[in-house]
Amino acid sequence: MAFLSCNRYCCDLPEPVNLMKATRNGAAWEIQNTVGRLLQDSLILVDTSVTPQQTELIVFKLKFSGADSYTLTPANVEYAYVPQMDNPYVFYTLDPAFANIFKIVYYDTGSGMTSGTFSIKLNKDPANSDTRYPATVSFLNGSFRVQLSK
Repeated sequence: MAFLSCNRYCCDLPEPVNLMKATRNGAAWEIQNTVGRLLQDSLILVDTSVTPQQTELIVFKLKFSGADSYTLTPANVEYAYVPQMDNPYVFYTLDPAFANIFKIVYYDTGSGMTSGTFSIKLNKDPANSDTRYPATVSFLNGSFRVQLSK
């Protein structure tokens, strides 16, 4: 009976379907609220995290052509966060001196499942001179896995 009721993987928890992770400024970063949509020819991935320590928003929006590498411009990425639930958001834009990249390595048209990688560097909005916030934020060796909604 024990043989039939036990599986060697019984204690392995499955990873959430929709997630984004990377190394942000040298530390592990992961958020699991990713929402993805295809609207006409645009792919939109949005992830928001709200905790007492930090509220965070990252958005990728690009003209979609399936599994491919995409060079990002400031129009393709939005990033903002609020440490310690402070207001207002601190906004960042892509660093044009870095080779910002977003790559879709898998896309299944039937299920809408997509996954890929990204590496981006961002600069704090120059209008924000508050030194409590870093001047730059990097998301390196990033990955995502998202079930696109219809």
